[in-house]
Amino acid sequence: MSASQSDFFYGWNLLFKTIEKQINKKDDLLIALAHFVLTKHSQFRCIGLGDDKTLTEEDENSGSELLPDNWNDDDKNYALRYTHNKQLYILLGLRTEGSLIITLMDVKAHKVSNIGLDGEEWIKDLKGNISKMIPNASQLSERYRKELLEPVFSGNSRAVTTQTASSSTSSANSDHDPLRIGEPRRPFNPFGAPDFQGPPPFGFPDVGRGDLDPLGRGGPGNLFRFPQQPGYLLGPNAGPRPRFDPFGPPDRGLRPNPNPDHLPPPGFGGDYYM
Repeated sequence: MSASQSDFFYGWNLLFKTIEKQINKKDDLLIALAHFVLTKHSQFRCIGLGDDKTLTEEDENSGSELLPDNWNDDDKNYALRYTHNKQLYILLGLRTEGSLIITLMDVKAHKVSNIGLDGEEWIKDLKGNISKMIPNASQLSERYRKELLEPVFSGNSRAVTTQTASSSTSSANSDHDPLRIGEPRRPFNPFGAPDFQGPPPFGFPDVGRGDLDPLGRGGPGNLFRFPQQPGYLLGPNAGPRPRFDPFGPPDRGLRPNPNPDHLPPPGFGGDYYM
């Protein structure tokens, strides 16, 4: 075992000596290690057995790093109560066919996490040091931390340092959508025209502004000029484009010049309009 692993499991031997005579099955060691991770590395305090969801003032001011008496009397079920910062947590273990389902519940926040473990895979012996009993104790402790503890608990301890850092990173990158691939999609343009890149939601040009601006800025007025790209309504394979007839008489060289609404120039003798 490396120095860092020895530091992590410092205190395990003391815990194990208090329960050594009670250990009689592999599930017991799985629960004992989960208890060790909660109490040693997340500062949980065990306040007894059961799944009672009420927390008394006495419970808030009590608790221990040790497992209570009779914690493993039931062959198929475990139920342990913990407190942290005056909040109640319940650790449950249920033996099913082939695995032990361990559940951690934050009673107040209604958060629940669980992990399924095969005792035959993880536990190799019921006696000896931790390396002999649980050869991959470090990996199992990490699974407890990530799969059991982090989903329901965000305390300030060595066990959840990684989660706290990742939460900060997530907040800094809150604008990033993890489900989006590539660049953000442009706003939908019903006319499919590339020169319609105006403000959202649809990128329409500033129709009508020219009639209100005395300097004539801002577009062609109330006559909407459709883009001159083929298939701007129905796609590139569409047929002939629909015709748009502006209201009023045409003004493309067909009106006499000078404009009949204008007065004749000074000194003009003849009656041009008669």
